[in-house]
Amino acid sequence: MNRIRILLWRGSLLATVLFALLVCIVSWNCFWFQSKQLKRNPADKLELDRGLVLRNLQGAIQIASVSSPMSRITSDSELLRFRDYLQETYPSLHGHPFVTRTGADFGDAMTPSVLLEWPGSNIELPGILLMSHFDVVPVEPPSIPKWSHPPFSGEIDDEFIWGRGTLDCKHGVIAILEAVRKLFEAGYQPERTVYIALGHDEEIGGVDGNQKIADWFRSQGKRLHLIIDEGGCIFTGFPGLSRPVALVGVAEKGFVNVDLTVNVDSEKVGHASMPPAETAIGILSRAVHRVEANPFPSHSDRGLRDTLSYIGPEMSSLSSRLAISNMWLFSSLVKRTLSTTPSGNAMLRTTIAPTVIEGGIAENVLPGHATATLNLRLMPGDTMESAVKHLSRSINDPRVTVTPRPRGKEASRFTSIESDVFALLQTTIHEIFPDVVVAPFVLVGGTDTGHYIDLTENIFRFIPARMAQRDTQRLHGIDERISQENFLEIVRFFHQFMKNASGSGSSSASEGKSQTLVDSINPD
Repeated sequence: MNRIRILLWRGSLLATVLFALLVCIVSWNCFWFQSKQLKRNPADKLELDRGLVLRNLQGAIQIASVSSPMSRITSDSELLRFRDYLQETYPSLHGHPFVTRTGADFGDAMTPSVLLEWPGSNIELPGILLMSHFDVVPVEPPSIPKWSHPPFSGEIDDEFIWGRGTLDCKHGVIAILEAVRKLFEAGYQPERTVYIALGHDEEIGGVDGNQKIADWFRSQGKRLHLIIDEGGCIFTGFPGLSRPVALVGVAEKGFVNVDLTVNVDSEKVGHASMPPAETAIGILSRAVHRVEANPFPSHSDRGLRDTLSYIGPEMSSLSSRLAISNMWLFSSLVKRTLSTTPSGNAMLRTTIAPTVIEGGIAENVLPGHATATLNLRLMPGDTMESAVKHLSRSINDPRVTVTPRPRGKEASRFTSIESDVFALLQTTIHEIFPDVVVAPFVLVGGTDTGHYIDLTENIFRFIPARMAQRDTQRLHGIDERISQENFLEIVRFFHQFMKNASGSGSSSASEGKSQTLVDSINPD
């Protein structure tokens, strides 16, 4: 009996010691879970001609530059009209010393995309590339009455500018050009050459726009120091944070569209009054259900880990900091919490979205064929091939053919967050937005940066539009808008970023001498 008591006592003591050790490890990790935010003084507020800047964005919104393949672009295309608008609105950026390339430079005189070059004082240094696009997705006619203001009105009220393109992505186009004009007219001379690529077909893949521009860089043997394009934003409602978070895309998901196809035998086709036990649409519906019931495994590797390592120390809740600083113990809890929202779930795994279903020719006829299209957004670590295999295993029905469509794209590689270039971008964000937390993340959408992946090691996807959860639904949706103050902040951001990233040569007294971080960055 005494022996049993001794064994129980020893077991209890061992459990207590192990628990105490666990508490010590968890507490130690949390204690050393230090902030990665840089302490920078806010930059002097750049004075802007508010009315002019807002009117220029308004004019851009009023041009209905809906994406179009080159085969459908004619001389009266709105996409070409937008290119002309930029030349009329920013004449100083289309003359000496700037070089404008478009049309024939990229293989087709009708190409609306534009590449502006501002030559730097040191041609030995690789240049920087600022990107945005001016094509927009169409507005479905039935949705127009639901808009607070007509989608191409560019309406300006007391707080917002309304219309298609205010968030995706004419705000980037106009903000970049306003910032460049401000610098140029103040006498600023960049040390690195500044390139500005403005695409006309990003929403449909960018194959005639930025893909051709990237090919031009290759044909000239040019490499780039860094690229910044659309992608992340300043998210104002991140769970657990009392401050906004500037999410900088250092990688982006790939994508592939997959067709699920069912063809049934002729005896299962006929009049709908005598249906067989299984129909083409029924088989297809079960396949779609199985796919949705078997999501891809969640990832807690580099992308999520880096995001949480920047956000975690800034969380107000001790329990949140404890969990995130000890992912080895609490990763399941953290992932389960994130997966409760669509945006959080998209950060964790490859997503599956059924977007199109086809089958049937009449209400009273059993179809012999049915197809569903799935849009997959691939996390780094998953491939198009592995994704198709996952779908086939989940469906587990030989009657369903799983076929990937051409022109998918693998997930991108990661840009290093340990580099001086990331620190430069983080510094700029803190200088213009001192209230935000900066964090890297994997962009769940796609951008034109995929065409430049071999031209630089440093690709960032970020425009500092302030967005709440509700605003994410405005992208490609109804009531797209941006606040006037935020748009002016975006202009100031690009102005400061170019000073920091391109190096400063001569500048006027009004601009002052800029001490930039680029001095400490080794050329590529």
